[in-house]
Amino acid sequence: MSDGTILDELSTVYVYDGSYDGLFTAIFDAVYSRREPADIVSQERLQLMLATRFVEVETDPSKAARVKKAAREKLGSQAMSRVYRAYLSSGSNREIFIYHYLMMGFRLGKKAGNFLTDPYVFNVFSLSQNVSRETDKMMGFMRFSIMEGGVQYCRFSPENNILPLTLSHFISRFPGIPMVIHDTGRRLLGVYDGKDRYIVSAEGFVPPKKSSDEECFEGLWKLFYDTIGIKERKNLKLMKQLMPARYFRHVWEF
Repeated sequence: MSDGTILDELSTVYVYDGSYDGLFTAIFDAVYSRREPADIVSQERLQLMLATRFVEVETDPSKAARVKKAAREKLGSQAMSRVYRAYLSSGSNREIFIYHYLMMGFRLGKKAGNFLTDPYVFNVFSLSQNVSRETDKMMGFMRFSIMEGGVQYCRFSPENNILPLTLSHFISRFPGIPMVIHDTGRRLLGVYDGKDRYIVSAEGFVPPKKSSDEECFEGLWKLFYDTIGIKERKNLKLMKQLMPARYFRHVWEF
């Protein structure tokens, strides 16, 4: 058996840098090389396997843009929003689900989204909905503090990578106000300087001190919360059963 035949029989796994453009570059490479992926994984999730050809993907924004444009034209903007939210999920197989969903979309167009009995379509929908639900719930429990220098600062610990969605939401709500949203679990910062936005590593980041007014306002809010509550009906055990710990981990009231 020739070396070429052996290579042809190997499963192909595309390894990308974890970015959204990197994922779409991997999809581009898979389509144009005509090597259907057994999986698409980020570098941090890579596990070596036997009988597998690993293809390192170099992120190329131009390739990614071509796939995004074609997918938007075939599937529509709503489907692409669904794909983006699925990408932000913590689902371990999200990339291969997205790949097969897009391939079906290229064949069938917008009606591909109606095939919920297809496992890939169903999983993209499920991951997207999970991200949307967590985003909506988490934003109700995010607490901003005014730090020295006037920067608004907030910490949270979401299950999914919803930092880009929450950052966009609060920028639209408070345009021009500098803010930092800190995903403590992933050690990422969503930074808005009043004009531009960035998502950067939180490595070495030390939050500034709270302003004196902020300390006062937080004290007043806790006093208000305790005052209107009925002490005899307080049931922390039930609260924790009804609301996962990640939602109130950084909430001042508790």
